[in-house]
Amino acid sequence: MFRTAIVFALWAGLAISAHAQTVTHLWSGGAPGFEALKDEPEKAADWWVRSVHNPSVTVYSADPAHHSRTAIIVVPGGGHENLVFNSEGVKPAKFLQGLGVTAFALKYRLGREDNGKADYDIEAHGAADLRRAIRHVRAHATDYGIDPNRIGVMGFSAGGELVHMVSFSGFDGDPKAADPVERVSARPDFIVEIYSGPLGLPAKLDTAPPPAFWLTAYDDKGPVKTFNTLLDLYTPYDVPVEVHYFARGGHAFNMGDRSSLKSVHDWPARLRDWLNDSGYLNTPPH
Repeated sequence: MFRTAIVFALWAGLAISAHAQTVTHLWSGGAPGFEALKDEPEKAADWWVRSVHNPSVTVYSADPAHHSRTAIIVVPGGGHENLVFNSEGVKPAKFLQGLGVTAFALKYRLGREDNGKADYDIEAHGAADLRRAIRHVRAHATDYGIDPNRIGVMGFSAGGELVHMVSFSGFDGDPKAADPVERVSARPDFIVEIYSGPLGLPAKLDTAPPPAFWLTAYDDKGPVKTFNTLLDLYTPYDVPVEVHYFARGGHAFNMGDRSSLKSVHDWPARLRDWLNDSGYLNTPPH
């Protein structure tokens, strides 16, 4: 496995060591149609990242001694104007890494940011970046030491909206694509959504959706409506769903550390339990 990881690191143009955090761009030559912007620097401050022109994943490899072979792509929120990258990307990725999950914190293009360089669209570009991230992880499952059938996505707020856009349709690979990554499916095997917005919700589901975990505070009415809609869509299918509505907590409590409410502060334990009960924290046979 270590040998394979080294080979992949050379392919990606990165030097890595065990447990290192590496940044891998989703397209080696830049995002299609925006290749000229691939070297434009991102802007960042204490809580936000903006001006993402070369979408990437930051990889948090699981400890080989406790490796579940499960992967989760973490999609931070920020209203499609910012990425709340530290609190809704890095922190959840490190939490998942500690559970034996290989986590990928996604930086995607922002459809509501006036960045002065490109006019991005939420679905055409932001959702395309998440779709590409799923394909990238699945196409290189052996390199990452993960099971290609145990790839989930975890979206916060606006990131949850991107999860809607990729999880229920339009995920089939193109067997004739010149790029081998584009030949594989972008369908996640399970989804996790934390206080998601309503964009991207389908009018109906034509195929069985992935197993799901949804969590929000009941006084954050937008996400409550989102999850109620999803529950109605899931009802005809024999697919496991777990949903948590905390009485209070508001919006954007991140990994719970912003709240003095014990239920909200400890919410990651509910996700840990769901992942465990669903079998995603068990190490499957190779």
